[in-house]
Amino acid sequence: MGVGVQNVLASISSSLIHSKLTSSNGFFTGPHLDGHGIFNVTTQIGTHAYLPCKVKQLGNKSVSWVRVRDDHILAVDRVKFIADERFQSFYVDQTGFWTLQIKYVQARDAGLYECQISTEPKISARVHLHVVVPRTELVGDPDRYVKAGSTVIIRCIVRGALEPPSYIIWYHGSHQLFTENRHGWRSQIDRGTPDVDGDIHSTIGSLIIESAKKRDSGNYSCSPSNSPPVTVTLHVINGESSASAVTSSASSCMENLSTAFTLTLMLMLSVT
Repeated sequence: MGVGVQNVLASISSSLIHSKLTSSNGFFTGPHLDGHGIFNVTTQIGTHAYLPCKVKQLGNKSVSWVRVRDDHILAVDRVKFIADERFQSFYVDQTGFWTLQIKYVQARDAGLYECQISTEPKISARVHLHVVVPRTELVGDPDRYVKAGSTVIIRCIVRGALEPPSYIIWYHGSHQLFTENRHGWRSQIDRGTPDVDGDIHSTIGSLIIESAKKRDSGNYSCSPSNSPPVTVTLHVINGESSASAVTSSASSCMENLSTAFTLTLMLMLSVT
């Protein structure tokens, strides 16, 4: 679920901006924010993000969340001011956290968000949301040529993900493959596998086709739960047919050469 509320609560103490509303003896006398600096939250596209703001001694003041890039007010206390249903502000009384939740995070949600207290002057803190977008890559060429009867292994790899995909679905054309119902076919997922780039968070999905047949030719798509699909085109070549085609082609080539030689010889004789 991206950065969970528990992780947020554990690390907030050094993350938000201090208020300057202090009395002469050094104690806060009004609303203030706990922590200093800009708090960074990293989450994966499609998951939920939780942006923290720890407020103390709020009194009768309100807490607002603002998206910095366009100064759009997202929420005031628990009341939303944006039509996007993915955004919600909530308060946990025992902790003092006002948290902005963003459901099903999109790449465009990345950026700065500001938590504001309605004091005069205004007190505010910022949270920087980083959105990780995993990528799916094929292992090998996008066009595969195999001999009928051979074992075929099609692999894809998911890189750059904070969390491994919960599943990988394979398609043959537009039809989803349920490998447990097809004799000789199976799929597997290897999570947390180090790859050549040293990424230990990579996940490899494999589709294994035993004794490939001509009808198994076509497009195969690897579709992970957390990254875009990729497609490979499989060409299953019948051994006897290909051999016959090569023999026929060679015979035709020899016939053409023989004809050309005969015509050339006749031309030379007629000249002499």
